[in-house]
Amino acid sequence: MFFEDVHVGYSFKTGAKPITGTEIDIVAQMSGMDLPGFLDDEVAKGWGFKARVTPGAYLIACMMGLMAKQGFLADAVWTTADGISWKSPVHPGDKIYAESEVLAVQPIKRGGLVTYAWTIKKNDDVVVAQGKNT
Repeated sequence: MFFEDVHVGYSFKTGAKPITGTEIDIVAQMSGMDLPGFLDDEVAKGWGFKARVTPGAYLIACMMGLMAKQGFLADAVWTTADGISWKSPVHPGDKIYAESEVLAVQPIKRGGLVTYAWTIKKNDDVVVAQGKNT
């Protein structure tokens, strides 16, 4: 989907992606986010979680990948994010997906800017995170 195909009110839901412990391990090590809450179930449980949690930055990257695979602004660049709020942790074995709605479009010299609200959800429609991008 290209900028010319996008209109205000366009919404979609992506397919789901399972989150694995191996992914969390790799992302945590490669990014330097090798913190106990991401890598150790017992530490995370001591903090009140049911198991170790997935780094939020990785969840946003997964959301962007899911949207691109579906073709939404697959040739675009994410330039800003506003009002990101985290609602629920994601643990190994959870499946995430994204929902999005276009709020505004603004043509510029080459293509345009698309503002959209997004929500990452898991399993039984539990909201993980929300935000708005341009």
